[in-house]
Amino acid sequence: MNTNEAKEKLLLYRDPIDDADPQFREALAYAHRNPELAEWLREQAGCYQAIRSKLRDVEAPRDLAEKIIRNQPIRFCMDWTQILKLAAAIIISAGITAASLELWHRGKRPVLQGQEIVVKGEVLDLTCYVAYNWSGPKHASCAMDCIKSGLPVGIKTEDGKVYLLTGKEAHVNDQLADYAAKVVTVRGKETARDGFAQIQVEEIRKF
Repeated sequence: MNTNEAKEKLLLYRDPIDDADPQFREALAYAHRNPELAEWLREQAGCYQAIRSKLRDVEAPRDLAEKIIRNQPIRFCMDWTQILKLAAAIIISAGITAASLELWHRGKRPVLQGQEIVVKGEVLDLTCYVAYNWSGPKHASCAMDCIKSGLPVGIKTEDGKVYLLTGKEAHVNDQLADYAAKVVTVRGKETARDGFAQIQVEEIRKF
């Protein structure tokens, strides 16, 4: 097992719920031997806890159970691995979207303000990237559609760090959609909220 394989496994790891799950045993052991991966796992666990906390605050509609029981179940053709990855993407996407919307609307909780930074990297559709590790030119069309639809958009820098991209206005997705899967240079304020690394975009330059 290498670092990338371990990360792919651990993207679905829920600390501490999955500690006894055999499918994570090898990846966790590898992380314990690799300080860099161990640090990544700690950050990942922090993000999961932040997302979990946000979702607990969401109140389900009162008639949801009745609708689920009344409607005919939907048949899934995907295997369980795909379903788990999709579920992880939905949860992470929901958490990131909530965080970015709070930033746009100047939520009550303080944002950790950082200094202005300039980064270069590929514009990502974060939902597909998290679920399936999809990126690059072959995924450009899908990424563009997802970003245009309002799903979280990010940038993966040359050193592998991924940032959520936000803006002072909600139309930042419209500005970035045409750059999906392309390399751009972004200038903006580095911020953090609930464990998410973000850049509040001030300028976009096509590389």
